[in-house]
Amino acid sequence: MKITIEATGKFETVEGVNARIWKGKTESGIEVTCWIPLVQVHKDADQAEFQRELTEVKTERHLVSMDMRMVLD
Repeated sequence: MKITIEATGKFETVEGVNARIWKGKTESGIEVTCWIPLVQVHKDADQAEFQRELTEVKTERHLVSMDMRMVLD
């Protein structure tokens, strides 16, 4: 089986490990979601370029709680 995935800016904790969520499809078009805690680049590859591409993905931030007094002051 082959799948093609793209990094999202979302992270979740899976079994105590922080993992980036990746979305993609199989060769036959079935949509998949992957929770990947670690991606390793071969030691001979251009790791700086990989890191640059990965950090270009916008990280989504969700507001968990807010004190309205801070907004109204």
